[in-house]
Amino acid sequence: MPVTRLATPADAPALAALHMETLPGDVSDFTPLGGAVVRRFYRNAITRGAATVCVAEEAGQLLGFVMITPDISQLFPRTLLAGFGDIARFVLTANPFGLARAVIAKFTSGTATLEAVPELVYLGVSRAARGKGVGAMLMAAAHEAFRTAGIPSYELNVHADNPSAVKLYEGSGLVVRRRYEKGGHPMYNMTMDLGRSA
Repeated sequence: MPVTRLATPADAPALAALHMETLPGDVSDFTPLGGAVVRRFYRNAITRGAATVCVAEEAGQLLGFVMITPDISQLFPRTLLAGFGDIARFVLTANPFGLARAVIAKFTSGTATLEAVPELVYLGVSRAARGKGVGAMLMAAAHEAFRTAGIPSYELNVHADNPSAVKLYEGSGLVVRRRYEKGGHPMYNMTMDLGRSA
């Protein structure tokens, strides 16, 4: 049976690989930056306490993950741009085409500046583990992590044309707050009141 646990910095390579598999460039404007950036992002996010990552695993194999943060506006600055060394590594290792694409998507969608709100940032389940309840396990782990941190509500953003993800989030109690477009894709901003779901 799969179990969930908190991720450690040692999980960063496996988390990055799972991120690249489950959140490809047509879904995530972060993936095209390249594997080195994604690995550093997960390692720094966990090490620096900018986010909590929960993983589902079975027999030592990662099946899925969920990342939450208490403040989405500070997540990327704290993990990839915190000082000259971070900025230099980011610029030198990011895929230039992916970086240009990410910047364009951010500015054309109106999400270049982010509110300081708690957010479920990423959730991914490996192809081999889909349809086995791993997503629901990760959502329960995310809710527990938010509650443990004293965070009563959060939001997330999801592609409207990803019906399985939307169904998972709605089944976990989230509601659509607004609709918008990002990179030519329709998006939902969804919110969750954990106090209401307790």
